[in-house]
Amino acid sequence: HAGTKLDALDGAMRPRDRAEGYAVQAALGKTSREKLFGWKIAATSAAGQKHINVAGPLAGRILAETVIVDGGTASMKGNEMRVGEPEYAFRMARDLVPRTTPYSVQEVLEAVATLHPAIEIPDSRFADFVSAGE
Repeated sequence: HAGTKLDALDGAMRPRDRAEGYAVQAALGKTSREKLFGWKIAATSAAGQKHINVAGPLAGRILAETVIVDGGTASMKGNEMRVGEPEYAFRMARDLVPRTTPYSVQEVLEAVATLHPAIEIPDSRFADFVSAGE
C-alpha cells in the first residue's frame, strides 16, 4: 500500500549482497509506469555511510514519476524524514556504459553536458531506514 513502511524484509527476500540488491532495483525499474529519468548516488561521504550503516556509496535509479518539475509543488504527506537535501544534478552528454575498468575523472567530466542545482526529498520504505543496510 502507498505510504506503508516495512519493518524489515524477510530473510528469504533480503538481498545477500550489493549485487543482488542492484539486480532487484533493476527489476523494479522495469515495472515503473514511466521511464528512467536519471541516476543518483547516496551516502557519498563517510559520515553519510556511517549514518545509514553501509560500506560505501550507493547508486540508485531516479524514475520519471518521482521528479517534480521546476516550479512544481512537493507533497510531504507520508514522508517521515521531512528534509530537503541540496544536490548537484548533471545532464549527461553521453552514456557511461558499464565496463570492467573504472572511468577516469577526465572521462566522466567529458561525458557531462551541464550542471544544475537540485533538491532531493529523501524517504525510505523502511520504518527504521538506518538498519535497512545495503
